Amino acid sequence: MEDEQVWALIGVKLIPQKDVGFDSIAEHIYRFPQARTVYLVSGTYDLMVLVVCKTSHEIADFVSQKLAPIEGVQETVTQFLLKRYKEDGEIIEGREEVKRQPVTL
Repeated sequence: MEDEQVWALIGVKLIPQKDVGFDSIAEHIYRFPQARTVYLVSGTYDLMVLVVCKTSHEIADFVSQKLAPIEGVQETVTQFLLKRYKEDGEIIEGREEVKRQPVTL
């Protein structure tokens, strides 16, 4: 995956649809290219959606213009990933390049 990306986990609270439960809404969501991963989960939210975009503004637009207006979506909460330590069984710590500019006085 490219380095210039912003990742977010979005919790989505749903109103289940008659005869299909959450499946129809989940399918609608997983068809968006921004949605890298979609899980049905237990707890406060029904779905967890991993979204990857170029900027945090693009993620905000995705939530407000595509995700929130879906019929049956009751609530969303967006959490931006700040640092990845381990992913798919591989330890990342120490391997991610820091892109901050050095401070000089």
